[in-house]
Amino acid sequence: MHSCFGRTVITDLQRLRMHLPYRSDIDGLRAFAVSSVLIFHAFPSLIPGGFVGVDVFFVISGFLISGIIFRELEAGEFSFANFYARRVKRIFPALITMLCASYAFGWFFLFNDDFRRLGSHIFRASLFLSNFILWREAGYFDNAAETKPLLHLWSLGIEEQFYIVWPLVLWAFWRFKAIRLPLIATLTLTSFVWNIYQSQQDLTHDFYSPLTRFWELSAGAWLAFHLSRRTQPHPKASLISAMALLVLLMAVFVIDHKKAFPGGWALMPVVGAVLLIYAGPQAWANRMLFSNRVVVWIGMISYPLYLWHWPALAFARIVEGATPSVMVRIGAVLLSVVLAWATFVWVERPLRFKWQSRLRTPMLVLLMVGVGYIGLACKNANGYPNRPVMQSRIEANTGDIGHDAFHAYYAEHFHPCADQRVYAKSEKWGELVRCFQTKRNAPIDLLLIGDSHAEHLLLGLAQALPHLNIAVYPRSELPFINSKEYVEIFESLLADRQLKYVLLTSMWAVAPLSADERAAFERDLASTVSKLVDGGKHVFLTTDTPKFGFDPQRCKYQHPLTGRSGCTESNLSFQQVLTSYEPLLQKMQRQHSQVQVLRLDDLFCDEQSCRMAVDGRMMFRDNNHVNIWGSQQAGARLAKQLLTSSPELRP
Repeated sequence: MHSCFGRTVITDLQRLRMHLPYRSDIDGLRAFAVSSVLIFHAFPSLIPGGFVGVDVFFVISGFLISGIIFRELEAGEFSFANFYARRVKRIFPALITMLCASYAFGWFFLFNDDFRRLGSHIFRASLFLSNFILWREAGYFDNAAETKPLLHLWSLGIEEQFYIVWPLVLWAFWRFKAIRLPLIATLTLTSFVWNIYQSQQDLTHDFYSPLTRFWELSAGAWLAFHLSRRTQPHPKASLISAMALLVLLMAVFVIDHKKAFPGGWALMPVVGAVLLIYAGPQAWANRMLFSNRVVVWIGMISYPLYLWHWPALAFARIVEGATPSVMVRIGAVLLSVVLAWATFVWVERPLRFKWQSRLRTPMLVLLMVGVGYIGLACKNANGYPNRPVMQSRIEANTGDIGHDAFHAYYAEHFHPCADQRVYAKSEKWGELVRCFQTKRNAPIDLLLIGDSHAEHLLLGLAQALPHLNIAVYPRSELPFINSKEYVEIFESLLADRQLKYVLLTSMWAVAPLSADERAAFERDLASTVSKLVDGGKHVFLTTDTPKFGFDPQRCKYQHPLTGRSGCTESNLSFQQVLTSYEPLLQKMQRQHSQVQVLRLDDLFCDEQSCRMAVDGRMMFRDNNHVNIWGSQQAGARLAKQLLTSSPELRP
């Protein structure tokens, strides 16, 4: 029988899994996992918890791979060389294919910032370190995630990091027969407890760290060890499988990005997967639903399907410059299915089953090294700015991007700050000392304190309030009184009895704050505000400008495929950041009559999206700093609020 759903493919897989009996229901469980992830990424409102499919994959992988290791250790046949050779043959062919295709697409159609970032991610992916670079860059649910074609490889990184350590652990402890199961259980529990702890401290750490995810793979390993000693099906297997199905369905519909995930919520998909595998192939749900031919077929292509689906959606997002239409997303999903099947038939099967040369594994390793080198070269070359796609750009929105024009304006129109102690410790942009005031010989009326996000407001406020002498003392840290960077600044302003108005702003948070970070932020903010108020100052606190997940050149220029520019993105990330600190600003206002919160967020964002350009004009010079015109718009908005709250500042 040669149907695409039929016996030929299953026979191939049976040959590969000669160490373990083939279970079609596990391929069906794979289908459930990959379908959940795919639907969530394409249509997140349909199944808000679809991302838990990755956790199901972890359990399946831990069960199957650990089961093979256990049997080989028991038989005295385990070989590290053979184990890692099997991993290379399983993982590398499809991954190399997808990485090369992504690079080729990027070469012809991505602007250099996106292409440079893609090259960096290809390099990390070749080393199976994607989770670490993504951990450093942002959270899983941020806006930038939508435009990172290799974001999904974080899970592959965690899985392979597990398999670097896990065989060594099992081999070292296998001689202690009596404690094998307790050992696996202890390691699983330790990782789970660490996951719970980090879910309360740092969700980004919790999501990307291998230490907080290993328990999901080792849960599958524990199950494999347990089932290796069971000879008879469980008498209530069908009931167990029905319960497992219910738990899995609850996981994909109840869990969403607002939950502290993984944390304790990850128990739902992990327990559901464990119970379904435990129930056995003859249980009702396993036999009737998860062993269906179509479902099994999806499961068999689940790995390449997982690899292809996210780049297809991410590239569509980059090209469209916004969330793609429903039809485009449906097309991306169908394309990923076609690519997955083609990869399975023409890449995976030939390299895993037909080509039996001893050179197969070393060749795959060398190819992966080559792919990694190409990615690193792209990163180091800044995305190859001389590519044809960069040379043929057509302007879609006018305005300056980059920092030169902005800082040239400051050098021409503003004066160095008069306080010599502050001036001496100021940071520089080239030869330009970044410490300014708008009038040379006059007392300071309004002082801006903060990082570069305070600095980029001076221009607009100076134009909106020309009668005032406005100064900015920027530092690259949060503007808190206990910071060593701000010692001279706070000493200076507190000693200046004429200075009555101080505006504090900053890139308050680059990601949602953990509980400890939030407590420290609130403590330092309260201390700073209290000191200023006690010193007779009126304090203004401003909300921050948005941080975009793309370079402004994507907004400034038309994309070569669509002729459109991508100037907006979902405001989900901005709202996450805003809600992590804005209530604390409001709390300061409630506690002190001399404190006023000023808002900038509505200038750049509405309920659905944040925008980088308005009416054909750029407002940002990079992904988070406004340009000259953007500062003018922000300054006008702030000046109106300042004069309303403090009429004495009027001319």
